[in-house]
Amino acid sequence: METKTIVQYAVAGVIVVGSLFMAYNAQDKITDQAGEIKVLQNQVAVLTDQAAQNEELINQNKALQTEVKNLEAKLATKTKVSAPAKASAKTKANKKAHKASKKK
Repeated sequence: METKTIVQYAVAGVIVVGSLFMAYNAQDKITDQAGEIKVLQNQVAVLTDQAAQNEELINQNKALQTEVKNLEAKLATKTKVSAPAKASAKTKANKKAHKASKKK
C-alpha cells in the first residue's frame, strides 16, 4: 500500500470518527432539549389549569356581585316601602296622643 493511500484512509477514518462524535454530541443535545421541552410542557399544563381556575373564580365573583346588587336593590325597595309605614305609624301615635291631651 502506498503512503498516500494510507494517509487517505487515515484522514477518512478521522473524518468518520469526528462525524460520529459530532452525531453523538448532537444526539445528547437533542435529548437534553427534549427533557427541557417536557419540563416546559408540564409548566404550560399547570399554568393552563391555573388560568381555568382563575376564570372560574372570576365567573363566581361576577355572579356574587350580581347577587349583592340584587340584594341591595331589594333592601332599598323595602326601606322605601317601610319608611312611609313608619311615618304613618308615628302620625297615628301623635294623633292619639293629641286626642288624649284634648280630653283632659
